[in-house]
Amino acid sequence: MRFGAAAFAGCLLAGLVVVPRSSGAQAFTQAERAVLESGEPVRHPRSIRRGGRRHIGGASWRVIPRPIDEVWRAVDDRSSLCRMLPECVGQRVVAHFDNGHVMRFTHAYGPVRATYHLRITFDPNAHDVHFRLDPTRPNDVSAVWGFVELHRYRRDDTRTLVSWGVMADPGSEIMTSLLGSAMQDSLLRVPDEMFDYLVGPARNRYREP
Repeated sequence: MRFGAAAFAGCLLAGLVVVPRSSGAQAFTQAERAVLESGEPVRHPRSIRRGGRRHIGGASWRVIPRPIDEVWRAVDDRSSLCRMLPECVGQRVVAHFDNGHVMRFTHAYGPVRATYHLRITFDPNAHDVHFRLDPTRPNDVSAVWGFVELHRYRRDDTRTLVSWGVMADPGSEIMTSLLGSAMQDSLLRVPDEMFDYLVGPARNRYREP
């Protein structure tokens, strides 16, 4: 099942997470456009209950001052995904399928560690990635699904708009109550981690060969 932006907005969370799919910023408010232009993130946190379970996450965006092809090479670098995920302390490819991988990730939130497996599909033509939890493997969370999309920002070939959407069920009401706010903040920081990585330690990586 495809969990790109359109499917994300149209499946379980219809009407709850609205993700602009434009190459510019016309889908944002004037205030949000000003925030993006300043180099800061725009975030829309969401928390819902479904079937008696609480799901946390939402959507966030940030403009990275690098061309879309370079940002895509970073996203497509399976060896460095953990560098762009908050609190990620481990990753490993455990299986392959036609257009993606099953990957195992481990995150640490203070003394709490969570490991899970995602089925991740990469679409280089659309510059997007979509993912969902692989329920056939051991997981410390009950549900995760979402996407990352890249667009040229306002037709500027030197800047890339990162669109990120995610919802997760941590699997424990106690964990959600204790760490919910911190976990939600972490879930929405992916574009920030990408920004820091690509203008920091990886600023000279992923350029045109």
